[in-house]
Amino acid sequence: MSKKIRVGWDDLKPGDLIHVKGSTNTYRFKSRTDWHFMIKVEGDGVGVSATWKLGVEKEPVSVFLVVYEEDFAYATRPAPKKKPRPSIVEPILPGEYWARIRFGSQTGWGRIIKRYAPRSDNWLFGHDDKAPYQTSWCGTLAGLHPWMTWEELLEVNKQTPILELLSAEEYYTRKAKGEL
Repeated sequence: MSKKIRVGWDDLKPGDLIHVKGSTNTYRFKSRTDWHFMIKVEGDGVGVSATWKLGVEKEPVSVFLVVYEEDFAYATRPAPKKKPRPSIVEPILPGEYWARIRFGSQTGWGRIIKRYAPRSDNWLFGHDDKAPYQTSWCGTLAGLHPWMTWEELLEVNKQTPILELLSAEEYYTRKAKGEL
């Protein structure tokens, strides 16, 4: 069952289901009339404001229903479908990447570095080659950027979700073209 949203008189679109005060019937919104205080709907049953018949004897008679604004309770339509967020896939190759991230209602770009797996005797990285990622936005109080695993990076970013991930080449190319 799809979710529905309520719609007001001024936001009606063709196909919206119209609910009339004092009626359990629903009507499908067709269009606005020349008068701003009534709309055309299709459907039948008790509770609609007025039924008008139009036509000429040589042509079939068409029937349409009219709902006055004073009789309008509310309308519903299917809720807009949420666009699925693209899945962010862990980079395979080491190097520089750029992530578009959300900070509250704002978005911005942050750098992610995936380092080459160090040798176990490397004094700079220690013995832990399972944490190859560092970001420009996940700092500590000392201002250092800790190395983390991909899972830790995604966990930290639940507050600042990654919306898009680009290689450095894609990022700088799009930036040069003015696309970012």
